[in-house]
Amino acid sequence: MGGSEPRELEDSVPAPGHASGDAPDRGVRLALAPMDGVTDWAFRDLLTRLSRDPQRTGANAIDWCVSEFVRINERPVSAKVLRRACPELDDGGRTRAGVPVHLQLLGGQPEPIAETARLAADLGASGIDLNFGCPAKTVNRHDGGASLLRDPARLERIVGAVRRAVDPALAVSAKIRTGWDDHGSVQRLARAAEAGGASWLTVHGRTRAEGYGPAANWEAVGEARAAVAIPVVANGDLNSPLALARCRTVSGCESFMLGRGAMARPQIFVELRGWSGTAPLPLAEVLLRHAELLVAHRAADGFVVRRTKQWLCLAARIDARLRPLFESIKRLQELEPCLQALST
Repeated sequence: MGGSEPRELEDSVPAPGHASGDAPDRGVRLALAPMDGVTDWAFRDLLTRLSRDPQRTGANAIDWCVSEFVRINERPVSAKVLRRACPELDDGGRTRAGVPVHLQLLGGQPEPIAETARLAADLGASGIDLNFGCPAKTVNRHDGGASLLRDPARLERIVGAVRRAVDPALAVSAKIRTGWDDHGSVQRLARAAEAGGASWLTVHGRTRAEGYGPAANWEAVGEARAAVAIPVVANGDLNSPLALARCRTVSGCESFMLGRGAMARPQIFVELRGWSGTAPLPLAEVLLRHAELLVAHRAADGFVVRRTKQWLCLAARIDARLRPLFESIKRLQELEPCLQALST
């Protein structure tokens, strides 16, 4: 496989983000990453609406989104659980802006994951993504996420079980890190995902041991890309047009997934496309819209406050200019004062 010419997502079937065969070719492909406890349906809804092209009807700077993970243990989960994680299932597997949402599954047992994937497909999922990258200790101790990086054969079996369980036309992707505690196994892991039948592979450029600390290793992402013929999506530290350009050069990838960079700059996808016509909203305004969306859908006030503070806390770690705003709300417990602080 290492001698094969790598393909890009334009050649994969189905290509994420394309509603039909006549979708425009815009060069790179951009995806909104899953972040547990942050990128819920409201976050996806808001960011995909903010990422529409004002100059061209129907075009969106985000090609596809991936949901927060659904954890699967010894038994498949119910339709209720899947709909809670991905309400877009009831809307054709897309956000209101028309962007596909792929449902992410996490676990270590092939059969219940495959059965859950089959149910998700029946419910209308746009694609299935398999999480082999979550570094959280609570997840790894229970045979999930990055713990599978220590055994590429198990990773391959899980991907293969899911691939066989759903229609061949449905995308089944896998997300990994570059290894458990070093980057030496990244090619072996990439080949395992490919052997299992993954449509494409997303590689976060850090090991599980590195967490989110050092700079993403785009060279290791490039090693994964060179090892397989399926498309590889680069992930990690893609927080500006310059960073994306450098990652593109170093890794050779043409598809990219952004997570934390979108926390501080929710309209970064539009910026990466080079689209003009609409000035980006201040983050405080975006946070207000997000809170209002949650309230409109009857989320509890405490939940809205926690989500707002969590989003802003992560954003302030990326952009120090946001720290005063976070300091103004971090001790607030009630919704109204929180919203007032954002409105100031």
